[in-house]
Amino acid sequence: VLFMGGVADLLGSRRTARIDDAELARLAAAESASVERASIQSHGKSAVARLSGDKLMIARVMGADVSARVAPLALARFRFRNGKFSVAFADTGFPPLELAVDETPPWLAQLAAGDAR
Repeated sequence: VLFMGGVADLLGSRRTARIDDAELARLAAAESASVERASIQSHGKSAVARLSGDKLMIARVMGADVSARVAPLALARFRFRNGKFSVAFADTGFPPLELAVDETPPWLAQLAAGDAR
């Protein structure tokens, strides 16, 4: 058992992904888009980004990888309550992303108010 645990450690079983500007750019490029604005949690485990083409991407770390969803801005739902900014899509398999914020970034506040421009 110890041998198998050692092999797993060597193969990176304890490695976890981290979201940063470069990772968001890579994920956006996979959608043929570019990042216009982004908010990344300080711990690097979740982020929301406005992409070119009026798209919105939410991303979160899941184990050793990053999972992301992209949808048109019009399909996103925003909510700010109790120091958390929540972004959700209609995709029930991907739970809402909650960002702990002291103050909502202006670009997110505009989207939440319905001002997509």
